[in-house]
Amino acid sequence: MTESPAIDPDDRQQCGIQVIARMSRIMRVLSAHGQPCGMSLAAIAAEVELPRSTVQRIINALVVENIVEPAGSTGFRIGPALGQMLYQSHSDIVPVLKPYAEQLSLKLQETVCLVRLQQHQLHVVDAIVGEQVLRVVPQLGMAPPPQTTAPGKTLLARMDDASVQEWVRQSGAPNAVPLKQLLREMAQIRSQGFALDYDQVLPGVAGLAVSIGTYRGAYSMAVLAPTVRMREKLDSFQRELFTLRDAMEKLLGKPSLLA
Repeated sequence: MTESPAIDPDDRQQCGIQVIARMSRIMRVLSAHGQPCGMSLAAIAAEVELPRSTVQRIINALVVENIVEPAGSTGFRIGPALGQMLYQSHSDIVPVLKPYAEQLSLKLQETVCLVRLQQHQLHVVDAIVGEQVLRVVPQLGMAPPPQTTAPGKTLLARMDDASVQEWVRQSGAPNAVPLKQLLREMAQIRSQGFALDYDQVLPGVAGLAVSIGTYRGAYSMAVLAPTVRMREKLDSFQRELFTLRDAMEKLLGKPSLLA
């Protein structure tokens, strides 16, 4: 009687890592597809460049855990368990973003605020005030119309032009900025990746903002500073915001739509 050869623990570990990597590729493809009818096994296999039989084994295991669910007659899509895990892990984006906003404020010695759209209003959800003798101290809560502020414009710029026009129509403040001017600004912001305003909200105060796409929607992170300091340090402020935006979107799972 011959004994079966022992399985090397390193080989077992490598096999497990390979399965996880393949599962990750499949999940990314399903997430990017996002259609109600889902994707067929053949379509998934073609996208991830794996044998159909391998994809089927992984999909079957994910279905058992409700991470993937059947859709239509032959398709599969992301299941409810994944959304539930994400919600339980990060019930709010702000606690995740805040430490990075604090680090940015400390580095720049300027005020940094987190802003988001809620229905048709702009809300400052958090602010870290810079340690300067002359500093900007924003109020939490409702802010000026989004069309008039750098952070508001970065959030509107994530929409296409038709959606921006519909948003303006429903907002009740269509004359805050002429529509043609607003659409030109949206195109520029999408191209350059940031929005900048000088003295538009308050005389002597400037704002520089980028939007951050997350799995719970878009936020804007803005640096607020006296106009004189903003003009002097604009390039360095912009670089720091871009670096932070890219890191946050990588962490929170939403690729950037801007430059």
